[in-house]
Amino acid sequence: MKLGVIIVMAVVLIALGAVYYFTSRPEPAEPVEPRYYVWDVEMDDLKEMAIRLPRDGMEEAWVKHEDKYWYFDEPDGPKVDMERWGGGVPLLLSGPGANRLLTRDATDEQIEVYGLAQPAMLIDLVLEDGSDINIEVGDSTLDGQNYYIRLVNSRNVFTVDYTWFYVLARLVIEPPYPKPAEE
Repeated sequence: MKLGVIIVMAVVLIALGAVYYFTSRPEPAEPVEPRYYVWDVEMDDLKEMAIRLPRDGMEEAWVKHEDKYWYFDEPDGPKVDMERWGGGVPLLLSGPGANRLLTRDATDEQIEVYGLAQPAMLIDLVLEDGSDINIEVGDSTLDGQNYYIRLVNSRNVFTVDYTWFYVLARLVIEPPYPKPAEE
């Protein structure tokens, strides 16, 4: 009788172990969507950059000199205020990560709806090899958390975080001129 009880207990133990094994396995992770970049270049490859706010009639431009520092693109233009500029501005303009790829082939009507027919911001970048990248930033999304953006020569429309737009717009509205020397 003891042998029969031991066999029954072993079968029950094996069954419980099998049930535990199959019910406690973690669910496979949902595949992560790839992170899209509206454009992607090395920030050291940037040579010139210009940002225009056509709706406000404002613009600023900067150029990288041989010393690898950025200066305002004007005759004898001053060096930018490095506290505001830092390495962040070239990094932001080397290619923003998109929050979402909205459409791969926007119609003219969609371009209009997203505010890209009359953009809020135009960005022109020139790279060390002489090639250029032209970007249009349209309206904000209805929730105000993103802006519509596309490359001028593309019909792909993305959204980028509103903070990216505001940091770049502030460079035009409040240019990063160097602080006056204290006497």
